[in-house]
Amino acid sequence: MIVLRWVKRILLFLFLISSLLLLDYMLPNGRLVHVVGTEVKRVNEQVNGEEKTRDVYFIAADDVSNGATRVYRNEDAWLYLFKINSADIQGQAQSLVQDDDKPSAILRYYGYRIQLFSMFPNILTLQRAEPEAQYTPWLRYVGFGLYGFLLLLVVFRFRYFVFD
Repeated sequence: MIVLRWVKRILLFLFLISSLLLLDYMLPNGRLVHVVGTEVKRVNEQVNGEEKTRDVYFIAADDVSNGATRVYRNEDAWLYLFKINSADIQGQAQSLVQDDDKPSAILRYYGYRIQLFSMFPNILTLQRAEPEAQYTPWLRYVGFGLYGFLLLLVVFRFRYFVFD
């Protein structure tokens, strides 16, 4: 019986960690950046035995707070947040790069940079901003708050199952 109890706890812990990582991946985040470059890459991929070609936009930006340069993907995301304006965002980024006074911009994105899989965070919006501007990810705070509230409800409802 003790083994079954530990198996339940481990499975619950793995579910909580994976759901938190998924939520962290999906909820938009933002940062104040200086856009330093743009690029378009042609990507070939196999879909159902058929080779398809598509263009993927990339934007390089320096973080204002620590100066680190990061690369972001700028691609349409139909299933998530219905982002269909990647060409417009790329044009805004090119406009920011060509400006001589290197203006700041607030960049909203979701995702992780995982070098092993060549994954980049995807840009949602890019807006010109003042150098002193700050971004507060309210949707992220609300999402994690709702997750915590639902977690408390589930724990209190099934506490005898979980802590048995």
